[in-house]
Amino acid sequence: MANVNTNRKKELIKIKLSTILQKSTNNPKFLGVTIVDVNLSPDSAAALVRYSVFNPKAEMEVITKALNDASGFFQAKLAKTLTSRNTPRLKFIFDGGFDHADRISQLLGQIDIKDEPEEEPEEM
Repeated sequence: MANVNTNRKKELIKIKLSTILQKSTNNPKFLGVTIVDVNLSPDSAAALVRYSVFNPKAEMEVITKALNDASGFFQAKLAKTLTSRNTPRLKFIFDGGFDHADRISQLLGQIDIKDEPEEEPEEM
């Protein structure tokens, strides 16, 4: 039963953080930032927030630092919307899974696949 509650809380935090990013921030570094996943510690005191960025030319280190610097702001906004007793400490990390999947897709698209294998002519 605790696992179901934890999963609900993770999804709720993910949705609330996404809303806060869209509506309550005016930092241009946060444009195109999407919350991908939230991992909670067993006691829900800390949350690891994975994010992705739509802009492939964005500097991930700068965005990660800006998000972590603003984590207190996000935590305060989150505390106002959550009904739980404690709000987890937030730590943001970049999730390059989408970029990696896109690169694999590009590489697979470059492979020339033939339907039938070529048969070598028999020598007589």
